[in-house]
Amino acid sequence: MSALDALRNLAQKKPAAQAPGLTIQVTDPAIAGAKRDKNTVKLGHDPNFSDRAAYGAKLKAAMEQATSDFEVVQAELRDYGRDKRRAYNETFKTVITTVGVPYSVETPEGQESRYVNVICSNKYSIQKDIVLNNQQTLGDWMDRLFAVETTKKLKPDAEGLIRNVFQELGMEGEALEGAMNSLFETDHKVTTKEDFEQQESKAPDAVRSLLSQAVTRSSPGLKF
Repeated sequence: MSALDALRNLAQKKPAAQAPGLTIQVTDPAIAGAKRDKNTVKLGHDPNFSDRAAYGAKLKAAMEQATSDFEVVQAELRDYGRDKRRAYNETFKTVITTVGVPYSVETPEGQESRYVNVICSNKYSIQKDIVLNNQQTLGDWMDRLFAVETTKKLKPDAEGLIRNVFQELGMEGEALEGAMNSLFETDHKVTTKEDFEQQESKAPDAVRSLLSQAVTRSSPGLKF
């Protein structure tokens, strides 16, 4: 067969049928309705689950609102309990730390009283520098309100100072005392006395004004 005949035969042959385009049958509405935006896919509405998504979103919003509301009520409960505790103690000349604030709930047996406990612990944070720098203003109230524990510790360069002290053993009196004092750093720990609250209530206005700057009582705790 000549080359010309071979070309004729090729021309008479029908081209092979092409495979049809790939078709995907998607029955899942979430996938069928999905829209892609870069690396995020927004699913289509699935009638079998969309209601749960909406319910979750509502719960999240309700939870955020409840958290915000609780913070407000929590502060109100703390203030109310603190005020009533102080009023009770002053009225009956006693010292209680916890008050129960009542509320009512309906139960199968009828109405029942329950309580939110407001716990006012005797814990304070103290700005000790303010206290120590105003001992003259506090006067006798200093000892009635606070306990001061003084400790001394060697300064970082104590080794060299000690060496000098030994070299000068002939020092006496104030000179020796001054050299010895130079070995230490003095630290003061200031704490409130057990009856701080009772003493504070009796203190004059000038002292109470100073205490309001130097002493902060821990916020009351709540127990439901």
